Amino acid sequence: MRKLVSSLGVFILFIVFSVVFYISTTHKQQQVNKLQITQIEKQIALDLPLLDLSNELLKHSGNKAALQHYIQTVNAQIQGTGIQVISIVPKHEFNLSLKADEFIRKLNSNNSVVFIVLSLKQAYFSPDVVTIYILLFGISVLLMFMMKQSITYQKNKKLGTEQDSIAPESKSLTLVIDLKSKTLSNSYYPEQQVALANKPLCFYLALVEFCTNNPEAKLNHNKNVPEELLELANKYFYRLVELGHTIRKRPNFNNSLEKTLSEIRAALDDVLNDCPEQKELYYPPKAFGEGSRSRMHSYGLVNVSQGNIEIIGK
Repeated sequence: MRKLVSSLGVFILFIVFSVVFYISTTHKQQQVNKLQITQIEKQIALDLPLLDLSNELLKHSGNKAALQHYIQTVNAQIQGTGIQVISIVPKHEFNLSLKADEFIRKLNSNNSVVFIVLSLKQAYFSPDVVTIYILLFGISVLLMFMMKQSITYQKNKKLGTEQDSIAPESKSLTLVIDLKSKTLSNSYYPEQQVALANKPLCFYLALVEFCTNNPEAKLNHNKNVPEELLELANKYFYRLVELGHTIRKRPNFNNSLEKTLSEIRAALDDVLNDCPEQKELYYPPKAFGEGSRSRMHSYGLVNVSQGNIEIIGK
C-alpha cells in the first residue's frame, strides 16, 4: 500500500512538473516564433521590390527560378528555427491549399497584394526535451523520497516526545535521599536535587523507617515523639557524622516538631512538584479542621510502604 501511494505521489509530481514545464516553454516558444515571423516578414517586405514576381496588370509572368532561389536563401538563414518559407505568391495566383502546419501572411506592395506561405514545425520530443522530462522524473522521485523521510522523521519525533511525556507515568517514582550530599530528588528528574538541613533530614529518614515498621502507629503533636523514632533519628545523625559532615551538636528532635515537619514538606514540595499525585506516599500529612494540635491528627506516613525510597549512604 505504501509503495502504491509513493508511486502515485511520484506520478502526480511528475505530471505537475511536466505541465508547468510544457506551458512555460510553449508560451516562451510562441513569443520567439512570433518575433521570428515578424522579422521574416520585414526582410521579405524590404526585398519585395527586387523580386521578379508576376504582374497581372502588366501581363508579366515573372521569374519563377529566381523567386525559388530567393526562398531557399531565406530558409537557409532561418534554418533551425522550425519556421520555413513555402512560397511567395501574388494575390491573383494564390490558389494553394494549406497543410495543417502551414499559414499565410499578407504583404501590401505598391501595385498588388502578396501572400507569404509559411510552415511551423515544433519538435515536442527533441533529445533536449526528452532529457528535461527524464530530469523532471528524477526530481519527482527525489522529492517524494525527501517528503517520506521528513514525514517519517516528524512521526518518530512526535512518538519520541509522547514517549518522553508518558515515561514518568509508565514507571513508578523513586524518592532518592542522599546522605552524602544531604539532598532529596526523584527518579523522574534526578538532576533536580533539593538540599535539606541535618535535623529535618535525619527526622524524615527516621519517620520513613518508623512508619514502615509500624504502619498502624499514630503520631500526634500533643504527645512526645516515640523513643523508637528518636533512636532512629539519632542513628541517622551519627551516620552523617561518619560520612564526614561537620556538625556542632546533636539536635533535639523533640523540640520544634512543627518547624521540622514544615521544612520536610517544603523540600518534598520542590522534589515532587511535577508529580503531585505521589505526595500522599511520602508527605507528612498536615492537620485540617481543628488545626495542628488536634488529637485526631497524625503526621505519620500512612502510605509510605506503597512507595519506593532509595537511601544513598545509609
